[in-house]
Amino acid sequence: MNYYISSPELDTRIKEIRRKIRLSMNGIVSEQMIQGGIIYKKNFGVSIPRIKEIALTYTPDHNLAQRLWDLKIRETMIMATLLEPIDKFSMESAAKWVKDINQIEIAEQTTMNLFCKLPYADKIASEWVQSDQIWIQITGLLLAARIVNSLNADEISIIIEKGISLSTSDNFHLYKAIALCFARLCRKNKEVASSILKEIEMFSNSALISRQFILKEVKQEILFLDLL
Repeated sequence: MNYYISSPELDTRIKEIRRKIRLSMNGIVSEQMIQGGIIYKKNFGVSIPRIKEIALTYTPDHNLAQRLWDLKIRETMIMATLLEPIDKFSMESAAKWVKDINQIEIAEQTTMNLFCKLPYADKIASEWVQSDQIWIQITGLLLAARIVNSLNADEISIIIEKGISLSTSDNFHLYKAIALCFARLCRKNKEVASSILKEIEMFSNSALISRQFILKEVKQEILFLDLL
């Protein structure tokens, strides 16, 4: 359980945000998410554009973002990623937040809105890919895919090696994240693209859907980039 210093002003802003979220709720979308296996502690089905619209009416604030994230409501978690100041977000906070991620939408939004903008994004990406927890692995791969140009040779090698070891997974979100990451890494340069293709050529003989998917995505990317 997290404890906070009492702040009437902050409490008021939290209440305002929750009220705006409830007024923007879409029960049909929320129900469709549940039927699709997307389960949150609480989900009002508010669209991403509307969440961003609400967030724009507030000044980025570390304490506000932390409180919103800890509510574990879909909309407040996404809004937290938009309101967290980059210079206030420590590696310790990143390590705490990533452990709360258990939905692909939150992994994507957090990576896009916050994690990829952090000055230490390359370090946490390679660290998270090596985790033994699947959602941290997924988030690390999505992050790596967004910061390809910031990754050094050692970090790329670590990510490729771990991605290959995880490629036998039957978790769609995981092997899709591996495919996306490998495809984006091919954009680094021709040498990296050739290295990845060489490592995964063996996937052509695999009966695993995951490995066939990864190989197909990488080959399509290399063909698009005209690197063959």
